[in-house]
Amino acid sequence: MKIAKEIDRQGNIIYIYDGTFDGFLTVVFEVYASKQKPLQIVSRLCWEPNFFDVNKQVATDKLKSERVWKGILARSNANVANMLYLSFASEIKGIEDEMYRYLEKLFADTTACYYQNLLDENSFTLYKVAHKVNYEIQRFKGFVRFQETADGMFFSIIGPDHDIVSLLAPHFTARYPDRPWIIYDNKRDKGVYFDTSEMIGMTLTDKQFDEYTGNLNNAVKSEKEDYYQQLWKIFYKAINIKERKNTRLLLHWLPRRYWRYLPERS
Repeated sequence: MKIAKEIDRQGNIIYIYDGTFDGFLTVVFEVYASKQKPLQIVSRLCWEPNFFDVNKQVATDKLKSERVWKGILARSNANVANMLYLSFASEIKGIEDEMYRYLEKLFADTTACYYQNLLDENSFTLYKVAHKVNYEIQRFKGFVRFQETADGMFFSIIGPDHDIVSLLAPHFTARYPDRPWIIYDNKRDKGVYFDTSEMIGMTLTDKQFDEYTGNLNNAVKSEKEDYYQQLWKIFYKAINIKERKNTRLLLHWLPRRYWRYLPERS
């Protein structure tokens, strides 16, 4: 127990939160309010308890989260805020600690210039991570394949490397403003529903689709959906010139891990 008390005295504790971005920002608020620096910041789902750990469970507080967010914008700009949000969406192990170290420098800066320094170790790390996440978002703007349901709604299953389903939503809201649709991240078991007026986060309790292929069950899909799926295959075959086959280039632009929910690759 002496070890635990010594860690606590130094203010180094493990902060545990609910895994949301607002939850992370609430942790940052609590760190500064309590003046106890984090040994680690980890989501509840990823936390592995240790007998000697001194931990603190932090409940998400929207008001505290907003205060930290406003503080970030006041000391930097919208690009930095976006970089932090994208970095968090990466779900890379330890990203919360990297983000905290960055914010610690940002809030301690008296020159109002730190946020412009991309050569700083923490800044450059987050910049690279954000770029990677943004690259996947751009890819999935072309990888989303909607299926039509019997009641005229569009439905798509995806399985991205990063938590980008909510970041994809604005693109498809602009593309299909007059059609209700769902984009569902089956890997994380959550999605976004657009009802032609607003976007709503959701989780499916009754999954009426094949877990492996993402194809809708016959009971809920449109009568024309099989025809549309066949059109995708015909289109892909038509543009695939055998004499110019380049598997390496194909895998660069369309990695095999993304093939699962693409009808043209089935």
